[in-house]
Amino acid sequence: MRKITFVLFLLAFLTSVKTMAQAQYGTWTSVGVEKKLGKWKLEADTEIRTIYYLRLINRWSIGLDAEYKIAKPLEVGLSYTLMNVLDQKYLNYQFRNRFNAGITGKQKWGRFDFSLSEGLQLTTKNASKRIDDYGNTDTYKINPALMWKNSMQAEYDIPKSKLTPGGEIESYYELNNPDGNKFDKLRYSLFLKYKINKHNSLKLAGIYNDELGSDDTDYSGKYIVDLKFSHTLK
Repeated sequence: MRKITFVLFLLAFLTSVKTMAQAQYGTWTSVGVEKKLGKWKLEADTEIRTIYYLRLINRWSIGLDAEYKIAKPLEVGLSYTLMNVLDQKYLNYQFRNRFNAGITGKQKWGRFDFSLSEGLQLTTKNASKRIDDYGNTDTYKINPALMWKNSMQAEYDIPKSKLTPGGEIESYYELNNPDGNKFDKLRYSLFLKYKINKHNSLKLAGIYNDELGSDDTDYSGKYIVDLKFSHTLK
């Protein structure tokens, strides 16, 4: 009897570990359309994010982005994203609104292109579906959530090639956590861009996503494959 109990416990443990491990793997797939108008660049995109590989949709979103070139190496931007996010605590989807405002500086050095972006990110969360066992609304500790977002990116221009390799480091720092501000997440990515033709391109990235914050309702996975298709309008 003890052997049977031990075997059952071992199987349950291994199944739990396997499930937790699978939750660490996710995919991001997006399609975007952009248009350049003088010093302006306008973009609209839609994205689906999954966890447990491709088994569960973690987030679906649509976004609008506008960038304005102040000078040759300097751009400012505003964006809005409507997200339908899986709250993993209550296993339902909830809408969130996200607003971004930032500034980006770019510098070319030989065949390398470097960029540094700094900005603010504000996310409002809908807690109406977070009902506990007693019928009370389980509100979020931080709502809206205000972050300082930092991004450093480098690309290498290969002569006479449609491929452009690069890498990026992103950090998100909390600005209104009542328990004390700290880094919410760190992301490291390596990517490869492929220019299909004048108007179409693909970007494939591998991302290591280090979640440091307390909002476990929007877990995106730790190891992510990101694929984006972009179309530039004439």
